[in-house]
Amino acid sequence: MEAGARVAQFIQTNIKQHSKILVLVGPGSKGQDALCAVDILCLQPIHIWLLVNQNSTNLPNIQNRYRAKNNVKVIVSWITDDFDLIVDGVLGIGLNRALEEPYVSWIKQANCDKCLKFSIDIPTGLDADTGHAYPNSFKADITYSLISGKIGLYTNDGPDYSGKVTVDQLNLTINPEGYAYTRPFNSKPQTINQSTKNTHKGQFGDIGIIGGAAGMVGAGLLAAQAALYSGAGRVWLSLLDHQSEYLVPFHCPQLMTKGIEDLIQLSLNCLIAGPGSTAQNYSKELVQHIIQAPYPIILDAGFLDLLKDPYLEQGIAKRIAPTILTPHPGEASRILGKSIQSRLEAAREISNKYNAWTVLKGQGTIIHSPLNQWWINTTGNPALSIPGSGDVLCGVIASLVTRYNNVECGVLNAVHTHGQAGDDFQKTQGGTIGMTFSELITQIRIHLNKL
Repeated sequence: MEAGARVAQFIQTNIKQHSKILVLVGPGSKGQDALCAVDILCLQPIHIWLLVNQNSTNLPNIQNRYRAKNNVKVIVSWITDDFDLIVDGVLGIGLNRALEEPYVSWIKQANCDKCLKFSIDIPTGLDADTGHAYPNSFKADITYSLISGKIGLYTNDGPDYSGKVTVDQLNLTINPEGYAYTRPFNSKPQTINQSTKNTHKGQFGDIGIIGGAAGMVGAGLLAAQAALYSGAGRVWLSLLDHQSEYLVPFHCPQLMTKGIEDLIQLSLNCLIAGPGSTAQNYSKELVQHIIQAPYPIILDAGFLDLLKDPYLEQGIAKRIAPTILTPHPGEASRILGKSIQSRLEAAREISNKYNAWTVLKGQGTIIHSPLNQWWINTTGNPALSIPGSGDVLCGVIASLVTRYNNVECGVLNAVHTHGQAGDDFQKTQGGTIGMTFSELITQIRIHLNKL
């Protein structure tokens, strides 16, 4: 009752043009929520059609329920009309298989209709845990999620099917292990008060980067430049392709180069290892130096393929300083030795296995902490699907981790800001095609200055 009443209230308050509504009624609790909403909506001077499965055992009860309501019609087959709003009350979070008739036909028709489409709790056909959409899933413009924001709304196919998500906790007290976050975390920098004028570069963090093998030097350069644009004080780049070091000052004169052996001897604030490399680029001795570093390390790209070694797994798990892993789904699959079904479960397993922060990149990037807390980032779009986007993210994470009071704020703000840069590109350019690394880094800098 309460859920249906809140759905009705939301529609009445936020969806002004709704003189003709089609409600798709399913067999479970989601269908009951839809009917409870109709009980309230039908008190208004609007016309409502209830589309019900003709084989439903509840059909006679629904017909009797609205027999005296002249503005409510119960139908068992699709009718063509100029609806203002279609409400998805078909199937909810219990769905674990492909849709069946008549719901497939209903949703095909609804998705072809140009009117506003509204889902209760979660779009029918979308897996609430993984965000994978079954064929012919309902494509909502608005999703009104009850009690909590389902993981599937924010990751994988979720954003393409959920539209704008509103979460109503129904006045329940909830203490979740994780949640989707929509705005930056506010935390003062650890190393410097931004309003202080008497400063120098040594107060803003020292970052080292190991990467850039032959043919992939650009990845290391991108991570390094992103760290600078994100506010790092000093950045040293150690290229795995030593013969290309002369290119660094031409790309960015602010960067410094250092041999790998010398770099790992420095007292850094953070070390990135992996951008633009493969597992074969690292000797056992170098690997041990990296994982034994007494400061935060970020392991990315080629270095991640080394993690399957049980000895290395133990060495990373025993680290005292924070470890941050930044795999994309393919790398996560190789780390775990299996295909990824639930991105959240994959991130959790990696974090627990290596006692590390895991940033599982992709639509709805998942951040999982060693303390079993998790977040889903809600910014970002296909503009970020460009070469070097992940390298840029590494540089931003490294810079913010050195400047904030804790790793949590550094990682979460880096991921959020990286995604926001893609969203801003879409707004200013009218689409997501063709963003360059320089545009990405520039937008990130703009947002960091606003924090």
